[in-house]
Amino acid sequence: MTTQTHAESGYRNYWIAWAILLAITLLMLIVGNPLLLIVGITVKASIIALWFMHLKFERRDFLLYVLLGLFATSVVMIWLIYLDGRLTRP
Repeated sequence: MTTQTHAESGYRNYWIAWAILLAITLLMLIVGNPLLLIVGITVKASIIALWFMHLKFERRDFLLYVLLGLFATSVVMIWLIYLDGRLTRP
């Protein structure tokens, strides 16, 4: 009985996270403000990383490494897009 109760409570957390993601997505579609879109995407990515990738149970130093890697990757991608835009202009 305890395993079944534990599994149900685990699924409950997933459904709550899914409902929050759905609400944020609908809010982003209705409002359409670019600043709200950026904030919404950041919040949604955080929820997905914390709940669905189980990062909320990891040590803080591991989370720091993951965030640092995401930041470095974002900087490289933005820099490459910037260079591509400069090189393709007439």
